[in-house]
Amino acid sequence: MERRRVLFWLFGIALWALLRGLLPLLPVPLPLFPLVWFLAVVVGVALVVWLAFEAGRVFEAKWAVILGLIVAGARVGLAFLPLPKNLAAQVAVGAIADSLVSAAALLLGSSISGLIRHANLLPPVAVVLTVVDIWTVWLGGFVARIQQKAQEGVVIAQRVIEAATVKMPTVATAQYAHVGIPVIGIGDLFFAAFLFALLWKFGLNARSAFVLSVVFVIFGLMLAQLPFVPFGVPGLPFIALAILLPNLKSFQYTPEEKKALLIGAVFLVGLLALFSLMVRQL
Repeated sequence: MERRRVLFWLFGIALWALLRGLLPLLPVPLPLFPLVWFLAVVVGVALVVWLAFEAGRVFEAKWAVILGLIVAGARVGLAFLPLPKNLAAQVAVGAIADSLVSAAALLLGSSISGLIRHANLLPPVAVVLTVVDIWTVWLGGFVARIQQKAQEGVVIAQRVIEAATVKMPTVATAQYAHVGIPVIGIGDLFFAAFLFALLWKFGLNARSAFVLSVVFVIFGLMLAQLPFVPFGVPGLPFIALAILLPNLKSFQYTPEEKKALLIGAVFLVGLLALFSLMVRQL
């Protein structure tokens, strides 16, 4: 590990925690709210995508898994501490807790890149993650069911949603609003770091993928604000598309491999359709 890059990455995590803690405390005049909200989205997305982008570059897989487990353990330990009564202290503890969750997801996600041995496996892995993410969020999968139960008032489901996202509230009063950086799925962080780690591992075009990821994720968040869009927008399709587009020419397949990929895709779609039917019967 290069010490300077590690320090920059840790500084990025600390900056994210600072934004997470301070932004909700800053009153924004309502006329300026759209501009401040958009700036918060841009800065928040760029910072988080950069953290995923750098994780696989900074940490070797063995160190990433060790540090990720340590950070995850620290987050679990924090949950057993009594909640402070002071509001500022509560905000600080919340910021630290969410930062630990984010760091653990990024580190553990980048650590599993060692499981992929060939660059040609990156596109099918990215496609599978995309399809599964869409299914879980929109097509009756686990996340969709949990969200439905949470909206129905089931306490356990609401707690699962809270634990599975790193979120910032947006609260409005008569004259001022309080805005924060956008909702981030822990699974999105985990697999974004995993995919970026693969780009670094195989010497692919990671920098262009980073720029496109920021643009595409911001677009996805804008899309999520439209009234006709279902609750929750899967983030991995935007990240996977941004990672694959600048690297399409780097992947070469034989006719046999293409046939195997097609058969695998058909099998995956059929399997998810079967799972959807089974979940709807529950």
